[in-house]
Amino acid sequence: MSSMHKKAYVYEMALVRANVFAMVIFVFAAIITYKIFGYTSFFDTPFILTIMIFYFFLHEAFHGVGYYLGGTKLENIAYGILLEKGIFYCMGYQEITKKNILISLQMPFTVLSVFPYVIGVVFHLPILCWLAVVNFMGASMDMAMFFYISRIKNVHYSESGKPNEFVLITSENLSKKKNLFLRLKEVKDYKKEDYEFQNIKRFQCTKLSFYILLGCIFLDIINLIG
Repeated sequence: MSSMHKKAYVYEMALVRANVFAMVIFVFAAIITYKIFGYTSFFDTPFILTIMIFYFFLHEAFHGVGYYLGGTKLENIAYGILLEKGIFYCMGYQEITKKNILISLQMPFTVLSVFPYVIGVVFHLPILCWLAVVNFMGASMDMAMFFYISRIKNVHYSESGKPNEFVLITSENLSKKKNLFLRLKEVKDYKKEDYEFQNIKRFQCTKLSFYILLGCIFLDIINLIG
């Protein structure tokens, strides 16, 4: 893509709207799952909080797989946990193509929601279906981004450096392309050097996130003993 007339559109996620949408998706999927299996004690499953956290880790890991399959260098893929903001994240610190980001965005939805749900229904494994439903929540924002970026003919993607932001680089005017869950924060002239990241931290977990994770494991142990 020629650098002539290109702009960098910096977006941030409208987290309140996104979280409300995610809950709606969860309730809708939960009703369908209840209709299929009836009542199941999913939340009474031993170590369910730990299992769900692991599933969230897998969600981000498959984003990373999608990045890598699409051409992102392995050393440019980073992960993080910011539970105080309700965020697990995977970021590809490299300017990438539309195809690359679309592969990454749909990967957790396909691998951790669609396939497990079908398998769970076929083999009558309600816990697998409920994990798929939980993943639907996290994947809802991914798919909102997927469909938004799909509408843009000629675009590259990059990180802004913040886990709840991203950058779309294109010569197309995106100012009038609206999305309920994405907020256009800034439009600036494109400079290639702005998206050549240095000293990438491959993994980040805040202290509060670490304590929250320990707390979830501790609650699972207490629940198992009790």
